[in-house]
Formats: sequence, C-alpha cells, structure tokens
Amino acid sequence: MQQRNLPGDYSRRNRTIDRLTTVTAILMSVYHFVSAQKLLVFSDIHVAIHICFALVIVFLQKMKLDDRRHPVENSLLAALALASVGVTIFIAANYEAFKTSMGQNPPGKVLSGAILLAVLMIGTYLTWGKTIPIIVLIALAYGYFGPYMPGFLYHGGLSLDRVITYSTTNFTGVFGMLGTISANTIVLFSIFAGLMQAFGALDAIMNVAMAASGKVRSGAAQVAVLSSGLVGSVTGSVAANISMTGAVSIPLMKKRGYPPEFAGACEAAASTGGAILPPVMNAAAFIIASWTSTPYIKIALIGVAPALLYYFGISLSIYIKAIKLGDKKNEDDALPHFKKAFLEFVIYIIPLIVLVVFLVKMYSPQVSLFYAILALLLVGLIQQVRGSGLAGCVRGFVRKTLDGLAIGSKSMAMIAVVMAIMGVVVQILTATGLPSKISQFVITLAGDNLFLLALFVAITCLIFGMGMPAAPAYILAALLGAPALTAFGVPLLAAHFFVFYYGELSAVTPPVAIGALVASGLAKGDFMKTSLISMRLAVCGFAIPFMFIFRPEILLMGTLWEFVWSILMVMVFAFACVIFFENFFLEKLILPERIGAAAAAFCCIWPHFAFDFVGLALIALVVASHLCRHRRAARAQGAEGPAA
Repeated sequence: MQQRNLPGDYSRRNRTIDRLTTVTAILMSVYHFVSAQKLLVFSDIHVAIHICFALVIVFLQKMKLDDRRHPVENSLLAALALASVGVTIFIAANYEAFKTSMGQNPPGKVLSGAILLAVLMIGTYLTWGKTIPIIVLIALAYGYFGPYMPGFLYHGGLSLDRVITYSTTNFTGVFGMLGTISANTIVLFSIFAGLMQAFGALDAIMNVAMAASGKVRSGAAQVAVLSSGLVGSVTGSVAANISMTGAVSIPLMKKRGYPPEFAGACEAAASTGGAILPPVMNAAAFIIASWTSTPYIKIALIGVAPALLYYFGISLSIYIKAIKLGDKKNEDDALPHFKKAFLEFVIYIIPLIVLVVFLVKMYSPQVSLFYAILALLLVGLIQQVRGSGLAGCVRGFVRKTLDGLAIGSKSMAMIAVVMAIMGVVVQILTATGLPSKISQFVITLAGDNLFLLALFVAITCLIFGMGMPAAPAYILAALLGAPALTAFGVPLLAAHFFVFYYGELSAVTPPVAIGALVASGLAKGDFMKTSLISMRLAVCGFAIPFMFIFRPEILLMGTLWEFVWSILMVMVFAFACVIFFENFFLEKLILPERIGAAAAAFCCIWPHFAFDFVGLALIALVVASHLCRHRRAARAQGAEGPAA
C-alpha cells in the first residue's frame, strides 16, 4: 500500500519551493540591476533571459503541495519551468543562426518558437486568467486565416511557420518593443518598488495619510485618496494598490459611518488613479514614450496635471459627501502624529529626487533607476543604523534588501509574462495591417465628427480593458484606437493619453470593473453599487481624456495661459458634477440649482471659449443662490433658537 504524505512533509516541501522561488527572484533582480549599467549579452538574449526568469518564477509560485492537488499538476509545472529554461538556452545558443536566417528556418527555429509561445500562453493563463490567452489565439488565428476573412479584415495570410517565427524566433513579437521595455525599464521600477516596500516606505506613506486624515473633514475617506495616490504612483498596479491601502482605509471609512459601497468605491477610484499618476503610470509611461518616440521624463511631466485633476475630483466629491453625512474631523488619539510620520516619510523622497534629477539631465530610465536604487539602498542603510547596533544593522539591511529584491521580481514576473505575450498580438496585427484598416473603418463610421470618433474609441478602450490588466488594455487600445484619432489630426501624444486613460478606467466600469470588484470584497458591499459609485467619483477621469483631444493645452501643448485656463475649466466641471450627482452642497440643492450645475458642467467641458464663460456664469449663479438660501436658513434657525 502506498504511504500518504503527511501534512508535515507537505509543509517542508512547500517551504523548499518558496525558498527556491525567492532565490530565483533575487537572482533575477541582481541580474537586471547589473545589466542596467552594462548588458552582459546581446539585447535579444537579454530579453530572453528576462522572460525565462519570469516564467520560472510564475510556475514555481503556482506549485503547491497539499491533499487537494494531484501530484501530476506540480510535475507539469516543474516540467514547464524546466522547458522555459531549456528553450531559452537553445534560442541563445542558436542566436546567430536564427537572427541571420529570416528567409529560411534552420532546424529547431520553428519548434523552439512554438515551445516558447506555448509556455508563455500557459504562464499568462495561470497569472491573468483566460482573457489574454484567448485574445492572443484570436490574433494568431487572424494571421493564419487572413485569406478567408470578409471585407476589410481580409489579408494575404501568413503560413503557420511564419506566424510562429514572427511571434518569437525572428526576435520580434515576444522580443519586440514591449519585451524590451519590460526587460530594460519596467523591471527596474518593480525592483525599486519592492525595495521601497521592504524598507518601510509604503508603511510610511500610509502613516502620513492616516495622520493627515485627522486634520480635515472627510479625513477617513481622504486616507484612501492620499495613500492610494502615493502608493499607486510607485507600484502602478490597481489591484495591488487596493489590497495594500484598502485594508486600512476601508475599515476606517466604515467606522466613520460611510456606507460599505461608498467606502469601496473611494478606494477603487483612488487606486485606479494611482495607475495614471507619474512616475510609473502602470508601465504605460514607458510604452507611450517608446511608441511616440518621446523622452520618458516628458511623458511623466505631461501626466502630472491631468492625474492631479483626477484626484481633485475624487477628493472634492468625498468632501461634499462628508458634509452631507455630517462627518467631522477625526481627532482619534490612536492616529499617528503627523510631524513624526512626515519625518519618517520624508527620507524616502530622496531616491525619487535622485530619479527625477537624472531623468531631467536626460539620462536613460535604466541609468536613472540604477542610481535611484543605489540611493534607496543608502537610505535603507541609514534607517537601519538609526534603529539598531552595527551587527543588527548589517543583518537587518541585508535581510530587507534581499526581501525587496525578491518582492520586486515576484511582482515583475506577472508583468513580464503578459508584456511578452502582448508583443505577439502587436506583431501579428501590425504585420497584417489591421490597425490602419480599423482606423479607416471607424473614421468612415464617425463621418466628419471628431467627438463621435472619440466616443467610439473610448467605448472600444473600455471594452478592451474589461477583465484585463491595465498595460495590455492600453496596448490593445493604442494599437487599434489611437491610429484612428491621429488620422483625424489629433496630436500623437493626445491620442495615446486618451486611450491610456480609458483603458485604465475600465477598472471601475461595469460589468467587469476589476478594481471595484476587489474593493467591494474588502468592504463587504454590493459590487454593482460600488462600481457605479466609483464611476461617479471618477467622473473627471471620464471627461479629462476629451480635454486631451479638444484642449490639448492641458498636455502642455500650448501657452501657459491656455494651460491654466484648461485646468480651471476642469476644476469648475468637477465641482459642478459633484454637487449635481450628490444633489448637495452646504445643504440639499433645489431643482433649478441642480439643473444649473448640470448645464455649467456641460459648458465647461465643451471646447469653446463662449461656452466657458456661460459655464462660469451659471456656476456662479448656482453658488450665489445656494449661499443665499443657506444663510437665510441659518438666520431663521438662529432666530428660532432664542425664541424657544
């Protein structure tokens, strides 16, 4: 009779797997940190090694020994990890032959490409679910069955060998722009974020947000806005951001009397904004920079004002809601002391300053991140010296450094796999000319109406983003939506920022709304209500992309006066929308005031100076009317008090 493994055996083996995963992740971080200064191999092989590390980590993380899992599953995962290593070694060994044989296929070129494609598809499925693999399969099928496609979808078709080699061993597709960005830049940001987390920077950010919450009305909800923005600007991941900051902010909001759905919606909307706030912008900043041939630092600078306006809209909405609910300042003694929390946090700004200085001096993102990581390690060492003796300092510093390197690469593995596989979609669709065909079709559909065209593209981006991570959602949207806008005369950067924002906003848009789903689970609230409220809170995010098209000055494409005026219009729009949706300012609005607020919001967002002044006049009338009513009510209440 076969002896069953005891739970203790499983525990020991699982610890061994965890250690192996951690060691692999640390090696991945060390390799990329060294390669940031000087590549040790050809750039294509560097990308292959990057993807290999990511696949091995993904498969190891999925291995788990227990009574509920058949041993064959773990054996298959181990085989996939070994296959990833084996195919990488084979491709590296035959690099010259594969690279110089574009017309003919040497032995093993197609087979190794097919194996790499298969393990990437499986790795993507295990980490991101079935949506992305299905999209990749559709792209591959489209490349092969082009001659059988109707209408504008028709193309000459690619043979099966060409579909595979175009995607992999021609060193395009998987090894193309997206894989290169992932291997050269995004991985370093992930390591940087991992070290920030290990050295306590994210905890320091949360403490500052918590301490600041006691200073203002609606402070409990503003914790979500401030912490999600600061943490998200480093991590760039919506779901991870919600999990980290929502665990603190959501219970705090519920304790202060906010409904579970509103608490979850605040966190979902705020964390979605973290993905559009520089410097990381959910990896999209690097892709936009590469796709538009624009320096990364310019992309980051352009992205600051729209992102801050997005947060202004959320913060204002929360403040009005707090007045409506009667929420007061939070004077809880258990909150961190602001001065102490800020002093603990401020030292972590140094690495970010180093990063920005190097980028402004036009160093590459890789070099800038290399020195920013060195600065962060120095900050971490200083923190350890302040907290313990020499021996304890060294041990603590080494442990936290290794933890940070492991955290960074474990997070990066998921991103690297999806970036590589999305490179296949980009390559196949570009090779078949589909993006330009779709652009012409959409332009024909919209006629001469740019607003209608932008609306079509926005809806397309939201659909592409359903259930997908933000970076792939942006990639698809940029591939199929941005060309239509640029063909209509929209500036290139404006078009890419437009599709980027709408790709991100799918995180709070029903029916999928991944961000709202995670937040509603933490808040124990209704998913659909949470999603609809988060959309309302993020209303600025849905309006600002249209400003990119009709008022590109907001992206620093005009004079300073035009830039300031555009920002003013967005702020007035946000205020008008908030009081309209809440039906409340200092007290409940009367119907004419609410109608006036809606009209003012429409006028401020419409791209014409005449409408701007109409909108400003309308909102001024609404506010004046409301203040007069509120003062009369206050005087009447005061007069009744003494009489009583």
